[in-house]
Amino acid sequence: MDYRLGCTVVVKPSELAPGCPLLFAEIFENAGAPTGVFNLVSGSGSEVGEFLVSHPATSMVSFTGSTKTGVRILKAASTGIKRSTLELGGKSPFVILPDAEIEAAVLWGMESCFRNNGQTCTSLTRFLVPRKLMDQVAEIAKLCAEGLIVGDPLEPSTDLGPVISASQRDRVWGYIRAGIDNGGDLITGGLGVPSARRSRY
Repeated sequence: MDYRLGCTVVVKPSELAPGCPLLFAEIFENAGAPTGVFNLVSGSGSEVGEFLVSHPATSMVSFTGSTKTGVRILKAASTGIKRSTLELGGKSPFVILPDAEIEAAVLWGMESCFRNNGQTCTSLTRFLVPRKLMDQVAEIAKLCAEGLIVGDPLEPSTDLGPVISASQRDRVWGYIRAGIDNGGDLITGGLGVPSARRSRY
């Protein structure tokens, strides 16, 4: 490949969830894209990812993920003065104003919160609401969460399946523990694996 020509891209997906990127690569190939325009390599970030970031033929790095990993990538990219675009972790807030349609807003926010079991960078992770609306918002959110259908992710009617790994499960449990330990009120759910539910509110 002549690295001086065109804007080729190399994608390194998460080694835990490479299915969609692999399908995307197949679509590119079936569409007749020239060889080498879209490239996909799979493997761990510490080995494959670090190699790609530090390789002299890489001119730009784009990364979505944790702040910790982003710092490591930026340091590796800086040795070659590579352009870098980083979309890093945070606590995505959802602001509900007093004149909002409260029920519709909360239901929309909850849908975002639980999309892909909450494992997306755009999942809302906290609601900011006027104090006078807190009880109303909490009750709607509680009913929404308790109405989710928990079960086999291959079933079309399932809303909530398992998270991607045991370490991710433990991280979720850690957040729940931290919330309780810091004085938060647990209004539904809790620690442990939820029982399968096949009904909605």
